[in-house]
Order: sequence, then structure tokens, then C-alpha cells
Amino acid sequence: MNSEIAIRWHSRAGQGAITASSALAEILGSRGKFVQSFADFGAEKRGAPVVVFNRIADEKLEDVSHPTTIDAAILLDPSLISSREIAPSELLAGLAADGILLMNSGQKKLKMAVGGVRVFGIAASEIALAEIGKDIPNVPILGALVRILGLSEAKKFAAELRKYLAKNLPAEIVAGNLRAFERGFSEVAEIAGGGNSVKKSFRNLPNWRKMPTAATIDDAGNSRNYSTGNWSRESCEWTKSTCIDCKLCWPVCPHDAIIVKNGKMVGIDESKCTACGLCVGACPTRPKSLKIIPKKSIEI
Repeated sequence: MNSEIAIRWHSRAGQGAITASSALAEILGSRGKFVQSFADFGAEKRGAPVVVFNRIADEKLEDVSHPTTIDAAILLDPSLISSREIAPSELLAGLAADGILLMNSGQKKLKMAVGGVRVFGIAASEIALAEIGKDIPNVPILGALVRILGLSEAKKFAAELRKYLAKNLPAEIVAGNLRAFERGFSEVAEIAGGGNSVKKSFRNLPNWRKMPTAATIDDAGNSRNYSTGNWSRESCEWTKSTCIDCKLCWPVCPHDAIIVKNGKMVGIDESKCTACGLCVGACPTRPKSLKIIPKKSIEI
């Protein structure tokens, strides 16, 4: 491992990037490394974009600002790119010439241009669903990262990860996550990049004189910029033939995804639906007129 490594995680709230980053820092810190783990996001809502940073070093870390040179960028959700919530240039910003990009994806070749960056992929969501029954891909990604950067032997890290997770999770979930970690470690593979591109340097942040006053909302209504339908790997399907048009689904939908026109339900707005399942619970028909279905895998 290099004398200092900077890692940037791109994730959605609820996918466990902060937990994985904190676990990595605590485990390596217990081994005598100097570590940092900190997140960067505004008012958090499940599914909203989140950025998390790690620094790992052999000597004391004095810098507490955002790293401007990144050794590893991690993408926990490809829909952040496909939905344009973050730009490819933002994902690649500051990546070192010999840096790596690690993605939650089972695709064999990247379509997106990344220049000379080495790209690694792991189907972390599929592993998480198989091992813990939830699409929380942080631990398989962590396993892949530990292997790629040569941070530890798998069994030794897994033993320490067990202790970390056991503080807050039941034994069966800890066991499932450990299986997910081992699969991430063993199944990660290098994939072909998507051609040349010019990587932009990390953006210069404003100094304190130019920053807005704390808690001031200077862009009212900006939540409209987010397509909440991108926040889930599942969606809701409506069957018109069994629907009785009771509209009990409409008042329970937190994202205004139920489309009603002229007093009648006409469908689901997929750009808003987060597949929370509240509408399915409210639907009185048998069989249900609404059901949650998986989305197709996203490739970028």
C-alpha cells in the first residue's frame, strides 16, 4: 500500500457508504494506520446522492479538507450516472494517473469514457440481495476494495469486520454480510474501460467569504431537480384490468407518483416512484393491482 491513499465513495443515502467507510477506517486504524472517514451531503433523504471520503496513511494526517487527488473512486449505484445526477467528469475528478474506478456492476465492458483509469466491477447489489435479502451493496464493494488496494488478507479483515458489524446488527445479518464481503473480495474483476476522455481536476471549493450563510436556502424548490424514481433498483407496476379505481394508493404515496386524471387513476410516474410499497399495502384488490418489480440492470 502507498504511504497515503485517498478514496472517494459516490453513493445514495441508505446504501451504506458511510458505514463501509467508517468500518474501513476503524479496522485499519486499529492496526496502527492513520485514517480519516467523513461524508459530504446536505439534508439527507434515503436515495439522495452522498459523497464519502477516506484517507489512509502511515504518518499523521494534518489535512482535513476534501482530497484533491484521489487514488480510488467508488460508484455504488450506476444510476447516479445514467440519471445524470452526477456527471462522469465528477466521478473521475482528481483521479490519479494510476488510479482505479470500482463500480457496483456486473457488466463486462464500460461504455462511458474513462481515459486510462483501471476499472473494476463487482455485482454488489446481486450479492447483497442473495446474502442479506436487501440491496445494500456496501459490504461486497468493501471486500472488492480491500483486495484491489491490497489493504489486508480477506480472512483477517473479515474477522475484524465481524466485530465492527456485531455492534449494531443481529448475528444472522452479520453472517450474511461476511459472506457478501468474501464474495466481493473473490469475485471482483477488472473490466475494459470505455475509451479516452479528459479527466477534470477536482473543483475548487469557495472560501468562507463566498460561502452562503448557514441554513440559508438560496435555491427554493430545488427538490424538483431530483428524479426520485432513480433512487431504487425496483419499480411499481400497475395492472389496469384488476384496478377498481378506489384511489387508496394516492394519499399514501410520498412522492406523488400516482397519476390521476379527471378523477381516475391512469398509471404510475416511474420518474417519481421509489418502490416504497406503501401503495401495494393500501391496494384492496385480490390479486393486487399494484406490485413491486425489479428494474433491469443499468450499464454505463
